[in-house]
Amino acid sequence: MMGSLTASWLNEMEKLWMRRRTKAFLLSTVLLPALGAAALSSLQSGTAIGFGLGSDLPMLMLGLFTTLLLPLFLFMAAVDSFTGEFASRTIKLVLTRPISRSKAFASKVLALAVLIAVSLGAVWLASAAAELLSGGGLTGSGLIDGVVAYASAFLPMLAVALMSVLLAQRFHNSAGALGLIVLVYVLAKLLPFLFPSAAVWSVYSYTNWYSLWIGGGVPSGKLLNTTLLLFSYCVMAYMGGLMQFERKRF
Repeated sequence: MMGSLTASWLNEMEKLWMRRRTKAFLLSTVLLPALGAAALSSLQSGTAIGFGLGSDLPMLMLGLFTTLLLPLFLFMAAVDSFTGEFASRTIKLVLTRPISRSKAFASKVLALAVLIAVSLGAVWLASAAAELLSGGGLTGSGLIDGVVAYASAFLPMLAVALMSVLLAQRFHNSAGALGLIVLVYVLAKLLPFLFPSAAVWSVYSYTNWYSLWIGGGVPSGKLLNTTLLLFSYCVMAYMGGLMQFERKRF
């Protein structure tokens, strides 16, 4: 029943919110754009470069969050939601409720998806507000580009989160799970420097995928192909994670 899924999802959202790192991360989505605007505003008064950077504050913040901060936070959230609950045996409290394992898994993934959407929305709002308050020129076309870029960043971040869920379930130790996930991410980011062709097939190479959606310079066929690729990664990672979750013995 949808009621049991909704109740489980709300419970997962509450658990995420109660963690200090979640509140600290959401606070950073507001503070970092403000600090960035202040720093870039001080550069504006002295150099033309500073002015150019200041007019692109939302894109600068999006690059920072999608490449480093948001993936790292998603790694920790996935480890807490799965490996951490496996290790502490609190997962049994979830499974004793009148809900199937598939719905319990779906509620955890849905909570991560909502967290991604909220985080991206908060960064965009804070960046746009900081740019306006610092005297930056936020045009109508720039506003539309910002919305498109932040919206398109959701899919690759969801794929990264689902890959983290898949890897996290291989461990019963949170430190080991987080270490492996971070190592895989770093190696995947470095791999294209050695083998450029690998970037096409690595889900971690698309954290800056949003840049393809702005400016209108990329053919629609390429956008469709990469969208299908990322969606396929999401489906495979979700199904792989679900299979592991249903086979777990607690």
